[in-house]
Amino acid sequence: MATKKTEKRLGLGKKSSRLLSELAEKNKSIFTVDDAVKILKEKKSSATKLLHDLTRKKWLFRLSRGKYLILPLEAGVKPEFTEHEFIIASNLIKPYYISYWSALNYYGFTEQVSKTVFVATTKRKREMNILGIKIKFITIKKNKFFGSKRILVNNRPVNIAEKEKVIIDCLDLPRNCGGIIEVIKAIDSAREELDFKKLEDYAKKMKNSAIINRLGYILELLNIKTRLKPSKHYIFLDPLIKKKIAYNAKWKIIENIPKKDLLSWREH
Repeated sequence: MATKKTEKRLGLGKKSSRLLSELAEKNKSIFTVDDAVKILKEKKSSATKLLHDLTRKKWLFRLSRGKYLILPLEAGVKPEFTEHEFIIASNLIKPYYISYWSALNYYGFTEQVSKTVFVATTKRKREMNILGIKIKFITIKKNKFFGSKRILVNNRPVNIAEKEKVIIDCLDLPRNCGGIIEVIKAIDSAREELDFKKLEDYAKKMKNSAIINRLGYILELLNIKTRLKPSKHYIFLDPLIKKKIAYNAKWKIIENIPKKDLLSWREH
C-alpha cells in the first residue's frame, strides 16, 4: 500500500467539502472531472478549476489528465496517501493487468518484495512515480495479452494475471521478476496450486519458443512431468546473463547459471 506524507494542507470551502463528502459516500477515492461536474452541477471549466485548487491545497493528487485521487479526510492537516498501489495502477491505462513480480508477490509465489508495480498492457506508456512507488508499464503484443482475471482490492475491481499466466509472463521477460531463479522458485512453491496443462497451453499460445524451452527445462529440473517439445534453436536460460556455461541438448538451453545455483535456495 502506498503511503507518503506531504506538507500541511490548506483550508476547505463549502463547495469543495460537499464534493469530497459525496465522493466519499460513493466510495470513489479515484474520480474524474466528469464525476465532479455531475456532483457540483457546474460547467466543466468551473469544476476543473476547483479540482486544480484542491490539488494545490493538497486535498487531491492528480494521477493523470482529468483523473484525481482523494487524499483521505481522516488523515488530518497532514495528508497521507493510503490507496492500494494496484488500484492506482488500474486507473492509469486501459487495457491492463497486474503481472510479473507484483502478481508473484500477490499470490505468495515469491518472498521478494518489489517497490515497483508491474503492469502488462498493449499500449505504450512511460514509467511513472506516484506516491513514492514506481509503476512500470510493460508493452506486450496483442497475442500475449490474455489470461487475466478480476479481483477485488479494498472492494475495488483490479485485473491481475492468473496464476499460470504470471509464470508464463515471467518466463517471457525474466527481468521483470528478478531473474529466472525467481521463476523456478515460484513454480516450485506453487506446484500444488498450478494447473500444469493450462500452464503448457499458455506457453504455446504465446508463440515464443524461448518460453517453451525454459518451461520444459525448469519442469524437468523440478521433477514435474511435461509434454512440451522444445524448438530447434538454442536460447539463454536467463537472458539477463550473457555467458555460456553448458548446453542442454534436450531443451535447447544455453545454461548460463551453474546448476547448483538454480536450486541452492532450497538449502536456506
